[in-house]
Amino acid sequence: MADISFETGSEVVEQATIPKQGIRVQLDLDWLQQNIRCQHRCPAHMDVPGYIRLISQGKYLESYKLMLETNPFPAVCGYICARPCETKCKRGDFDKPVSIDALKRFVTDYIYKHKIKIPPTKIKQREEKVAIIGGGPAGLTAANSLAGMGYRVTVFEKESIVGGMLMWAIPSYRLPREQIMFDVSNIQARGVEIRTNTPIGSPGKTISDLLEEGYKAVFIAAGAQKVRKLGIPGEDGEGVMDCLEFLKNVSLGVMRSLGKKVIVVGGGNVAMDTARTAVRFTQNVGYEQAEMDAARMAIRLGAQEVHIVCLESKEEMPAFEHEIEGAEEEGIILNPSKGPKRVVRENNRVVGLETLDVKSVFDSSGRFNPTFIEGSESIIPSDTVILAVGQTPDASWLEGRPEIELTPRGTIKIDDETLATTRPGVFAGGDVAYGPRIVIEAVADGKKVAKAIDRYIRGEKLQEPEKKVWVTLSDSEFNAREGDYDAVPRQEMQMLNIGGRQGTFNLVELGITESQAKIEASRCLKCDLTIDVETKDCVLCGRCAMVCPTGALRIVDAYDESKVYRPSVSEDGIVIKYTDRCIRCGNCKDCPAGVITTKRVLWKPNEEIDKTLQKS
Repeated sequence: MADISFETGSEVVEQATIPKQGIRVQLDLDWLQQNIRCQHRCPAHMDVPGYIRLISQGKYLESYKLMLETNPFPAVCGYICARPCETKCKRGDFDKPVSIDALKRFVTDYIYKHKIKIPPTKIKQREEKVAIIGGGPAGLTAANSLAGMGYRVTVFEKESIVGGMLMWAIPSYRLPREQIMFDVSNIQARGVEIRTNTPIGSPGKTISDLLEEGYKAVFIAAGAQKVRKLGIPGEDGEGVMDCLEFLKNVSLGVMRSLGKKVIVVGGGNVAMDTARTAVRFTQNVGYEQAEMDAARMAIRLGAQEVHIVCLESKEEMPAFEHEIEGAEEEGIILNPSKGPKRVVRENNRVVGLETLDVKSVFDSSGRFNPTFIEGSESIIPSDTVILAVGQTPDASWLEGRPEIELTPRGTIKIDDETLATTRPGVFAGGDVAYGPRIVIEAVADGKKVAKAIDRYIRGEKLQEPEKKVWVTLSDSEFNAREGDYDAVPRQEMQMLNIGGRQGTFNLVELGITESQAKIEASRCLKCDLTIDVETKDCVLCGRCAMVCPTGALRIVDAYDESKVYRPSVSEDGIVIKYTDRCIRCGNCKDCPAGVITTKRVLWKPNEEIDKTLQKS
């Protein structure tokens, strides 16, 4: 193994983190999808079994470094990821899935709290420059990957601080601002230049200007920063605002009073963030810091009444279940299956929202086409209405540049495999190309476009979709497991009590302890391990099939097409394996003939990005 150094305070510690290379083989993506489901489902393809294994061994720094190989935002994702990996966790087939995201957060919190610094890797610099428009997760991930390839990268950010929607649209009770900057600092350490207060587009510097200045490629990652309107009477004017304006103003500390009663229109995660921020907002308090730190010391002057109005039933609401539960715990009143008809005003002042009961949201073909119950009007009193019914990109700055085409949805038209726009040398990704999506998908776009830009600058053909991927197979041992490992319950994260949330932006999800992390990591079924049976030396005793609890190993007659299990067979028998059924329990390891071994399947999708890195 190669030795990697890092600092903890002023002390330099040596750690071995890079595994020896084993046999390199190609596998179908379908195999990975069926067997290492968590890593395949993660849009960034993080090595989930790998970093969890390191946590179980107490190797937190090594786990963190492994995360950074595929995701430059592990701290951010540890706090707010939508956890698509957990939806595919094999443990969830018979129990609750492993708390993958909570484990990620534990590691990043540990590194942050212990002030462990990872020195930047020496990178062989290239002459070519790449411009990134937008300093959100997609743009910064692309910058990180391209800088790792040696390119000179400049990020142009129109706001005064980098981070994009992470900084402005996600409340600090969910994502502390210092965690965003912790991840950003690692990206900057690679040599990425970030220029804030530097918008791109007419009347200022344009994309053409960037290309004329010598940038060999441009990646547009400007986000989706326009909130859709309802198109109902009364929504224009004071007392009605969009959710992004509201969340940004709160973060900047320039928010005026909302009044006593607030209605948030929308049923998604942004609507939940908006409502939960509104219920925390304290009237007549001046905020001094962008992250709302002053709000933590504020005295709540009076309870607000916050409503959420959405077309969907509670079961259909697109927001995550835990976000809906959090909103209800904090006293927010849900009004599902109601559609806004008009904003009610008196003397041009908002006094309520008139709604209609919803008959159905989608038509028989599944298209969004809400219908309403005639005569079901009712009015919910309100002082302020905040719209959170979806965002779209603002492409106004691209007007006059018709060579970059837009889709009918207003997003930038791209090739899905390469993220190339209709203008050569210009790429786009993240929300500006796909509409609002989760953070880890933006990270995946940043990684994908970095590879495409590298090929473009090198004059190579933009890559076709991969049907096979390279993996490394290395011999692995079944570690001893506790006898009841399959009965260990999922470790739940401690939450801030309701009293501690009122009138403050204190962190709600408090994380898991080190002891919890060790226990939770032990629940992982190690899906990156695969059983290897040397059938030619097998004595067909049947032991492996008898002790396997899931039927992953079977002894069958080689000439029996039905492949029915037989406890004893002729010399024409064979052991077949169903890797996707295996839970890596280790029951089969004590083979009397010694023909059963395990190999670790190591899939490192970032190898192309990191190919130019020079070890320090």
